[in-house]
Amino acid sequence: MESAIEVRSLVKDFASFTAVDHICFNLPEGGIRAFLGPNGAGKTTTIKLLTTALAPTSGHIRVAGHDPVRAPMLVRRAFGIVFQDPSLDDEPTARENLSLQATLYNVPRKEQGRRIEMPLGFAGLRQRRNDFVKQYCGGMKRRLEIAGAFLHQPRVLFFDEPTLGLDP
Repeated sequence: MESAIEVRSLVKDFASFTAVDHICFNLPEGGIRAFLGPNGAGKTTTIKLLTTALAPTSGHIRVAGHDPVRAPMLVRRAFGIVFQDPSLDDEPTARENLSLQATLYNVPRKEQGRRIEMPLGFAGLRQRRNDFVKQYCGGMKRRLEIAGAFLHQPRVLFFDEPTLGLDP
């Protein structure tokens, strides 16, 4: 089975500080991996390395079979991400937010309706899709952000602090 993510001896140094120190792991397709640790342990830095936002000091990375340094666009097309900080626009409706994201992800226009309705359904927001996001509570906004990460049917999903603000 092909690996969704492969990391060997990954290091990220910032001046005199080592944020990621020779981590290694393999995540098979369909697998789940969680990074647990205190603030400053390198969790977000590792996600930034895997998602092309930072270049490693040394080590080997493959995301969906691609090297984030050599083929960043192929890696970016292969993953979805839910950031720690909110990234929604409060003024449009939930559906309009997802429609914009689908356009940014290059989801074909004729597929956008289906691709938007499916994650709205599993996020429990289908009945509220035409409500303005500013009317949503924090937990609903978080579920909408998670729904948006599925729009382009990524092979890999990254969640930075996934339970932050999420309703039980």
